[in-house]
Order: sequence, then structure tokens, then C-alpha cells
Amino acid sequence: MRYSKIHKTELNVSEICFGTWPISGHGMGKVNEEDARKTIYRAIDLGINFFDTADMYGFGYAEELLGKKLGSKKQDIVIATKVGLEWDLAGNLRNNLKPDYVIRACEDSLKRLKVDQIDLYQLHWPDPDTPMSETMEALSMLVESGKVRFVGVSNFSIEQMVEASHYLPIVTNQVEYSLLDRKVEKEIIPYAESEGTSILPYKVLGRGILTGKLKEVPRFEKGDWRSEEEIFQKDRLLQTLKLVEQLKPIATDYGCTVSQLVIAWSLRWKSVPSVIIGARRPEQIEDSCLGSGINLSSADVNYMNSLFSESVGAY
Repeated sequence: MRYSKIHKTELNVSEICFGTWPISGHGMGKVNEEDARKTIYRAIDLGINFFDTADMYGFGYAEELLGKKLGSKKQDIVIATKVGLEWDLAGNLRNNLKPDYVIRACEDSLKRLKVDQIDLYQLHWPDPDTPMSETMEALSMLVESGKVRFVGVSNFSIEQMVEASHYLPIVTNQVEYSLLDRKVEKEIIPYAESEGTSILPYKVLGRGILTGKLKEVPRFEKGDWRSEEEIFQKDRLLQTLKLVEQLKPIATDYGCTVSQLVIAWSLRWKSVPSVIIGARRPEQIEDSCLGSGINLSSADVNYMNSLFSESVGAY
């Protein structure tokens, strides 16, 4: 496992970040707590020291799970969580970055995680109904009180990042990025590279499509959101899987799996210290971890880009 600093911080994180959405039981089918525990511990054994979660993952369950399972290991772990999607008793979500909610949500996250300080607190999505100045004032209070160490954002445009940066240093922007969705290469990544902001990509494996393991449209469990996504519609999926097949000879040349090749492709930017990989079972995180430490040639990167050239700015 290799480690990199999140820019503008002292946080030295593993190149693979454990994403906890799949073990939250929210939108990805049922979750087995024992499998989740084994996967978390296996990740740590493999050198992962960076865990990303959110208060709305499982409506607090993912944070509670980390707080309970990490135990004394938390002192060696960098924990990132998010705020900004409030839920009601029926599980309905709405954007909320109002100051009082941000402060209350942070207190709740601290309790669930069983920590005194959140290493990286991220605004999950922009809230068009709340002035940025009000949200950032609340975050400033949390930083000054020692409850939050560093502030990041997620799914923010350049304009929103610039505005937020007027009030506090914004050290990260968490964005969807993979061979299937490369639109952030146009503006977001170049901006981050020039400003020294770190990018934390998620959905790097394209919801499982880029693992090289799919042969046909999968049968999803009830409650798995992927069944509703356009990218999993038969004709489109089969066309994409033909492109994925062309990655296999490259992976063979590097002695790695397609998943590991794709992860290495995502890590090639200097602004990307770590990629967020979700897993529900130990063997899934084992496979992903070997994507750290692979250095791709520029020729292979260019070829992979050409294969998926239509995904620049797509979706």
C-alpha cells in the first residue's frame, strides 16, 4: 500500500480509501454485519488507514458501524464523513446545509463514530437554499472548537468551490470519476491541479461494471439502486462490457486484474491522493488494494482514454 498526503493538510492517507456506502444497507441491498466487520478489519490489515462515510449512509448506520468496529484502532485511522442530506422518518432526503443543522449533524456524527474530532468533514451536496456564507460560518465554528480538523466538499462545481474557499480552506472535492464518467477531466481536475486541492474520486469501478467480472446484466437484490440506472440497461451495458474486455490484455501485461488496472488509472493525477472503493466482503477489498502501487505507462493511459473517449463529459 502506498500513502499520499491530502494537499494542504498533514493527513497521510492510503491510496485506497474504504467507502462505507455498500455496508450501510442503503441503496445497495441487505447488509451482513459480520461480513462488514471482517471487511473493515481486512482493509486495515492490508494497510488502509482512510475510511469515508456519511451521516445519511444507512441513516446513521454506517457511522455507527465504524464507531463500533474500529474501536481502539481509530487513533491510527483517518475518518472522513459528510453532512448536507437530511432525512425524515420515512427515509426521504432533502438538501440542508443550514448552520444549525450542520452543527447538530456534526455532534450526532461524533457520537456515532465515537470520536472527539472528525478528520475531514465534507459538504455532501450543495444546498441552493442556504447562503454559502452561513454554512461556512457554522463550519468555522466547528473547526475553531476542535470538532472538525479539515473541511472538504463533495459534488461541488468550480464556482461553488471558489465561493466556499473565501471563508475556509477547502482541501478536497469528492467527485464521481471513472472511465465511464470522465466529465471532471474538463474543468474540475485541472482546477484542483492548479489550486493544490485534492480530488477524491468515487464510483471508480463504475458500479462494478469496470471490474471485468460482469458478463451480462446482473440480478440485483431488492432495494439496490443500480437496477434503476440507465447504465445497466441491457443494450448499453453489453456495449460497455465489450470495451471492458479490451482492458484485460493490458491488465495481464501488468500482472493485475481489470479492477486494479482501473484503480491505477484513476490514481495517475497528482491531485488524487486516494480513491474511494466500496466493499461488502473481504475478498472485494483485497482485490482493490492491489491497485495501489501500479504505475501505468503514458501509452497505456492514452489507449484506455481512447477506448472510453465518449465518456468525457458524458452521463
